[in-house]
Parts: sequence; C-alpha cells; structure tokens
Amino acid sequence: MFVNNVILPSKKLITVSPKESVKRAFDLIEENKFLSIPVAEGDKFYGAISKERIYAFYFEKSLDKKVLLEDFLVENVMKTDVPTISPLANIEEAAHFLEVKNTAFVAVIDEYGSFKGIVTHHAVFHEFTELFGVDKGKRIAVIAYDIPGQISKLSRLITENNGNIISFVVVDPKTATEVKEIVVRLKTDNYDEIVKRIKNAGFQVQ
Repeated sequence: MFVNNVILPSKKLITVSPKESVKRAFDLIEENKFLSIPVAEGDKFYGAISKERIYAFYFEKSLDKKVLLEDFLVENVMKTDVPTISPLANIEEAAHFLEVKNTAFVAVIDEYGSFKGIVTHHAVFHEFTELFGVDKGKRIAVIAYDIPGQISKLSRLITENNGNIISFVVVDPKTATEVKEIVVRLKTDNYDEIVKRIKNAGFQVQ
C-alpha cells in the first residue's frame, strides 16, 4: 500500500508559519490537544513544533516565559530534521521512520518539493489493524515450517472446508528454527472442523 492512501492532506491540517510567534504555535497545540503541529507555509514544509520542543528550549535558554512566547519565532524553536517521504513510497517505509526517528509524524513531499500532508502513528496503526482483520471473523494462528507450498496448502484446507479467508498475514516469530507464524482471519460456521483438519495436516495451531 502506498503512503498516498493513508495521508492526512495538508489542506486539512492545522499548521503554523515559521515566522509566527511561539505563543501562536503553543496556543494552537493546546487548543487542539495536539502533541505537535507541522511548520509550513503554502506548499513549503519547514519542520515541526511541539510542546516538548518549546519546553526544552525554555529550560535550555533559561528564558522568561513571556519573552519566549512573544519575542521568539517558531523558526527559532522548531525541529527541522523531520523525516520526509514520497506519496508513492510504501507504507512500511513510513512505519519504519515513525519507529526509529522519534517523530510524531512523517512529512509527505512530492517530486516537486511540495508539501502534500503527513502520515501519523494512528494512520499506520489503523492500516495494520485492517490488514490483520482485527474484530472481523475468527482467528487462527498457525506455526508452519518455512518451506515452499505451506501457504497454498493451508489456504486450500480452509477453503475446501467452507472457510472464507478475510486476511492472511505471515509473521516471522524470530525463533532459532526455520518456522513462520501464519495468522488467518476467516468467516466460517465450520471453525472447529477447520482447526481439526489443519492439525491433522501437520500444522501446529496456536
């Protein structure tokens, strides 16, 4: 899935200009109960500003609160090393940035350098929840040896026994043995029989 499918478009975002006061940014963050907001102007992305960033700057510089909020600009305080990504990149790349870069969002920038929006933790979690089919149908977790044909064999067992597969996800359980965990969500009135047939075929059902 592409980043473009999970983007929060720039036109719908609450942003702040780099030339606005820190007070303006702080008020927007507080009013909307955000952790951070993008710093942008038109189609140009500059960075992000957060309460954490404002507080850190305040203590680092030993400033008077009124001076910080009214005399300093967003560009003096904002975080500029926000990771960016193309609208046509895979969502897995955005998830990787969110995990390792300690950032509230990833900025989406097109090939012309235009700011198109952001990808948030919530958007990624939602898509992966959909992928796993949480709260849909019934779940079967199967441990299988990592050899060719296992997935097609498992799929055939399910469909031949009146199971309608909603989602099919292969997970690496990080074990020393060469096995995979296959998580299946399915709709069926024949659940117990399907589990029995899977076990009889040599699979381990969690």
